[in-house]
Amino acid sequence: MPQPRFDRLSERLLCAGIAPRHVRRYVRELGDHFDDLVLEEQVGGARCELAETRALTRLGNDDNLAEAMLSRATRSLTARFPWAVFGLGPIAMLVLGVVAALGIEVGLLYLISAAADAIGLEPNAATAKWGTLAFTGYNMLAVYAAPLGFAALIYLVGSRQRMPRPWIVTGVSLTCILGGLQNLVFYDTGVRHGGVLVLQSALLSPFPHLTQGAGLFSPFPHVAEGLARAAANLAIAGCFWWLSTRKKSVGRHRAFAHRANIDARTAGT
Repeated sequence: MPQPRFDRLSERLLCAGIAPRHVRRYVRELGDHFDDLVLEEQVGGARCELAETRALTRLGNDDNLAEAMLSRATRSLTARFPWAVFGLGPIAMLVLGVVAALGIEVGLLYLISAAADAIGLEPNAATAKWGTLAFTGYNMLAVYAAPLGFAALIYLVGSRQRMPRPWIVTGVSLTCILGGLQNLVFYDTGVRHGGVLVLQSALLSPFPHLTQGAGLFSPFPHVAEGLARAAANLAIAGCFWWLSTRKKSVGRHRAFAHRANIDARTAGT
């Protein structure tokens, strides 16, 4: 039997800050309860259409159903603490992402060095060149692609939970801008254990005790390059946002037209 659509109810609950997983579970429970009510009415002798109408009446309108859920459900962390999710979240993700990428790279370098020592491979210009190219590609993924991935994640979280647009824009913008101000650099000098790995970050600039003589860390030296990367990140994120919004708008228009056609055919019969 066809179940009623709860699109408006779902949208209302999401806008009120209820987590999407709770909304999906609630709608599923309502659908199951509707089926039970229809069966009860049919057992009592009502025909299919009358049974469904009575079941909807007993189930309640959207206002009552929304109030029932809002009275028992806790708003999501994103809705309660948007300043943390969209303000501190981008910084935390970028820091953890760079630290994770750095840790993986250090581990790979140690493994490659140990393997070279074990087989007696002597470093040369060719191995230095290919090693530098390989890790440069890895570093580009870590500092170019990862911030865009984090920005997409923030956009998806904010959109799914119907957060106000200014919060989503804040989170995406912070991720794109700060993501352009991080850099991982590796080059092989062609001598044994002569690889150089440097983390450059504008976030480390306020901490000179970390960046002075630490070897691995250094201040972010190329501000103009970083700003250009930040602008590129914002442009790419803006394009994807526009495409996503346009796709959703077209989808809603088609769904509305499809429902209008169904209503017209039903009325004609």
